[in-house]
Amino acid sequence: MIEGARQFARTIAEHQQRLLQPPLMPRCVTRSAVGVEVDPELTATFPPTLILTSPPYPGVHVLYHRWQVQGRRETPAPFWVIGSLDGNGECYYTFGNRKARELSSYYERMYAAYRSLARVSSKKTLLVQLVAFSEPSWQLPKFLDVMTTAGFQEERLPSMGKSADLRIWRAVPNRKWYAQKRGQTKGSIEVVLFHRLA
Repeated sequence: MIEGARQFARTIAEHQQRLLQPPLMPRCVTRSAVGVEVDPELTATFPPTLILTSPPYPGVHVLYHRWQVQGRRETPAPFWVIGSLDGNGECYYTFGNRKARELSSYYERMYAAYRSLARVSSKKTLLVQLVAFSEPSWQLPKFLDVMTTAGFQEERLPSMGKSADLRIWRAVPNRKWYAQKRGQTKGSIEVVLFHRLA
């Protein structure tokens, strides 16, 4: 991973004059997307041209805040490594309880995040999402409805999508051994979604 980052930096440096007129510096901001439109560090800059995100997967069990020891016991080791207390449960990292009825808290928090991102976007901004669903038959339409309410519209790229719905789907890579034992489940397939401001 480190070597890949170094190679990326070298490539950018080689092509910076041609690619970036005038040269721009990447900006990394660690914060919630909610309220990003009032962050003074970001409001003084131009709208982003690309927002790449992988939101929490609705209804899918993913450990964002724990490591698993030999695929079983969960440990807060990531927080020990950085000398920090976690203090937050699973719902904090996943927009809500994955077993909640109709995932209402998930979609409320999702709306707040993407509404803020819509407010810092322009018509040139492309929003790309990689997401999976435990029950795609109703969760994907609800997800797209929330995106529309937040101010975005989906763009389908016929030249890229090989499926009947003109979207790009793929099997989730590097699944845990116990997930692979269950075979292909609905949550083991991810979709790439493209959105622009409505």
